[in-house]
Amino acid sequence: MAAAAGGRLGWLHRLLPKPDRTPETAPALSLPSADGPLVWMRIGAGYDQVAQDATALPPSLIQLLVQMRRAGLQIVVSRALGDPADIGTRGVSSIPDFGTDPGQAAAHLQRMNPDALLLIGPDLPRHLIAAATEHGVPVFLAEARLTAPRHRWHLPGLGRRSVLDRFTLLMMPDQASCDAALDMGADEERIEMTGPITLTREPLKHNEAERIALSEAFEGRQLWLAATINEAEIPAVIAAHLHVLSYSHRAMLILMPAEPDESAAMAVAMADAGLVVAQRSLDEDPTEEVNVYMVDDPFEMGLWYRLAPLCFMGTTLAGPTQAARDPFEAASLGSAMIHGPQDGSFPAEWAQLDGAVAARRIDHAAALPQAVVTLLAPDQAAHLATNAWSVSTGGAGVATRIAQVIRNTIQGEVA
Repeated sequence: MAAAAGGRLGWLHRLLPKPDRTPETAPALSLPSADGPLVWMRIGAGYDQVAQDATALPPSLIQLLVQMRRAGLQIVVSRALGDPADIGTRGVSSIPDFGTDPGQAAAHLQRMNPDALLLIGPDLPRHLIAAATEHGVPVFLAEARLTAPRHRWHLPGLGRRSVLDRFTLLMMPDQASCDAALDMGADEERIEMTGPITLTREPLKHNEAERIALSEAFEGRQLWLAATINEAEIPAVIAAHLHVLSYSHRAMLILMPAEPDESAAMAVAMADAGLVVAQRSLDEDPTEEVNVYMVDDPFEMGLWYRLAPLCFMGTTLAGPTQAARDPFEAASLGSAMIHGPQDGSFPAEWAQLDGAVAARRIDHAAALPQAVVTLLAPDQAAHLATNAWSVSTGGAGVATRIAQVIRNTIQGEVA
């Protein structure tokens, strides 16, 4: 239904008379010279633009540009922060942004006369959106993690509520953003949850013979993994495992320290708490009486993610965060995750997972014991793990979907 509305706007724009692309008052902009409808893609100030250098685009947006070109679209890229991106691809050009100047926003629009406007991120430039819709240009939103306003004092027709009404389609990265858009007054028929654009990651490797042997050794025991744990997090992990053992006396914790040289001190702390510890680096076996199996080889992370249905991601409760692991590693291998408030180097990944209800966030160490017990229930862990797997593996098709929707709307087709 949302796509049908967009299609009607696409036909309207095609029927409107096209103004001269080079009016005297328009800014000098470098436009692509390939064939196909023109899309202005603006990267807003609220979008995470981390890349290898200041002029590069994030890999996810490069993937989106590739799919838009494959759909026969030309693209002009501007970004609210930083210099114009360095793009050397036929059919794609990069231009300076208009900043916060409403007059420049309108001049950019007049100069380009695009067939569609695609906004990336939660930044909603009202003057640009209003000018685009007044000229019959379909406006799309993607990769925007929205948060509903805390105060509901704004009136209909004012502020962000009226802005959302002007969009042809809101392509949201997660359910939380869909809910926020509805709460902000968006039309449900103009919202589609596409998921985030993510790059497909190669799953971590493992030794299958070792996995089979350990799976047999752990048979019938509840397993959970504490990965890259800092020394400051050990008390919380110990408390959590003691709590688990009070429910399931054969439960096993697999623990990997953030720093291998901290293994001995951690083993002593756990033994002092009454836990029986076996260390893999000392060739000790995880026998029946062992409560904690300590491992310290980061190249075996793929093995532990595959064995443990639940993982607490260390460094997220207490820093430092240098040893933090990419949460998509665990997500792609079917391990449900618990994490603390410290995102480290992976704020975008955690935002995607939390927004898709694909991980459990805790705000303090005291919440870890109950979170582990709750998520060791098979149905609870499976729900998170399934959502996480979908986020980590399904994002590659999102770029294709966004490109398809824009192209079909411009052509007046139902997307």
